[in-house]
Amino acid sequence: MTADPTPQDAAAAVAARLGAAADAAHQACAAWIVGGVGPALVVRPADGAELAAAVGAVAAAGGALVPLGRGAHRDYGHAPRRYDVALVVDRLTRILEYEPADMTVSVAAGVTVSELAAVLAREGQWLAIDTPLPAATTIGGLVAADRSGWLAASLGRVRDAVIGIGAVTADGVRVRAGGRVVKNVAGYDLMKLAVGSLGTLAVLTDVTLKVRPLPERQHGLVLGADTVAAALGLGAAIEGGLGVAATGVIGGAADAAAVVVRLGGVAADVGVRRARVRELARRYGATVQLDADAAAPDVDASFVAVRDFAASAAGEMVVRLACLPTRLATVVTAATAALARVDGTWQADPHRGVAYLAFTAGGAATAALGDLARTADAHGAHLVVERWPPALASRIQVWHPLPPALALMRRMKSALDPAGVLAPGRFVGRI
Repeated sequence: MTADPTPQDAAAAVAARLGAAADAAHQACAAWIVGGVGPALVVRPADGAELAAAVGAVAAAGGALVPLGRGAHRDYGHAPRRYDVALVVDRLTRILEYEPADMTVSVAAGVTVSELAAVLAREGQWLAIDTPLPAATTIGGLVAADRSGWLAASLGRVRDAVIGIGAVTADGVRVRAGGRVVKNVAGYDLMKLAVGSLGTLAVLTDVTLKVRPLPERQHGLVLGADTVAAALGLGAAIEGGLGVAATGVIGGAADAAAVVVRLGGVAADVGVRRARVRELARRYGATVQLDADAAAPDVDASFVAVRDFAASAAGEMVVRLACLPTRLATVVTAATAALARVDGTWQADPHRGVAYLAFTAGGAATAALGDLARTADAHGAHLVVERWPPALASRIQVWHPLPPALALMRRMKSALDPAGVLAPGRFVGRI
């Protein structure tokens, strides 16, 4: 029986096939550690053809790769079971096709969210997804990690913006799904399999997205509430009745919390909705701490604090809890009790029923994580550990509870990547 090739063997075979396209320098490899596991080789293809050749070379060598953009969200998901090659798409940076009149744009997977935003803004348009770390998040990473923010409640998630993809399969074959104009997208929506799959089913080469006109006016408010219940109730009332673009609630171990509101649209409509938000704040006993156009530095800082919550400091754990919106106040109240022992902070989206919690990964962190898992079980919530220390790699269960569709997901992985070439072990249930 032939032994499986070691990471060094696989890396050497891939490097021999790719030549100058591969970089085996120790420093380059150390920069792409995922979950405490590092590659033996880094490959940075310049285009889709080179990317397909790289995947094919890894498959032929019996190795495994992890697709990466700029590494903004590489802590999300389990540590890879095997990791021979880091396939980094940061050189795929072309805007492939942009038709402002059609409100669609096709970009290579390595274009960052910020770079795309600058291009769209020149035509008065935007991609209405407020992902964490937009300057370091590639479009490929945005799709693979499914990084929607608070705008998702009113403007949709990543999957709603994607209308076409180009990708490379586990055996190095280039494929396409969807289209480049909205009216051409029909039939089975197979491209949505790539959204949130962490590169375990295919490696994205390019993405086509729907875009929107920029709001004529954007306005922000920060409202202080004396209790968590009041803050969540106020946030839910605003989101449910007034059609604002985004609402987030920020708190810590103490009972007080703040509601951050972003309004956008036609100037006159924004003015009316701003007045209604202030009136709702009065009814809930909240104080208006900030009320200004969204371009004001203080308002922008408040929104960045919400959007970039996943960009926590090294050594912190970040946990996401998702439940029915009607149960969010109960879940957050229970969760803050767990946070009291670890001096944590939290943010919540009252409309979607999602809460994020961050705390130091110290001695009490494991116990706090256990408390949060029990809270999820007690209230029918789902828990995802979005950031965790490498020391917990073998013990942590990133997704809890495991979904009923896990067996189907395993069959899908087996059908599309039977040799386990693409990020093996990173996804739900260590698929």
